[in-house]
Amino acid sequence: MLNKITIHGYLGRDPEKQTVQGQKGPYSKTTVSVAVSRDFGDDTDWFYCVFYGAKADAVEKWFRKGSQIIVYGRMESYKPKNDPNRTAWLLVADGFDFCDKKTNSDGSGAAASSSSDPEGFEPMDPDDVPF
Repeated sequence: MLNKITIHGYLGRDPEKQTVQGQKGPYSKTTVSVAVSRDFGDDTDWFYCVFYGAKADAVEKWFRKGSQIIVYGRMESYKPKNDPNRTAWLLVADGFDFCDKKTNSDGSGAAASSSSDPEGFEPMDPDDVPF
């Protein structure tokens, strides 16, 4: 059996980060809602996603409402506390990918130019990667 999902969409709100106390000590937990358009029609599906640990810290740091993201992980069902007769779904993220182009330092959203990379991305120092 296999439970694997990949979605590509836009954050519907800013990430919400919290510190949770686990058996092995505190860890980060970040939740986001991602809007994904269907291939045909004007319908949009919303996915509630959760990230843990270093990935949670990275999502909270680098993404904002409207950011484009690819999330991959597994789906889990649960019963909401406020409505136990309903079944809700949660995407527990194994990882994510950036989709937005790098923006100028003034936050204008225009792609930054770079002579080494036509997309405007610059190489990242491996020591700066949070996971």
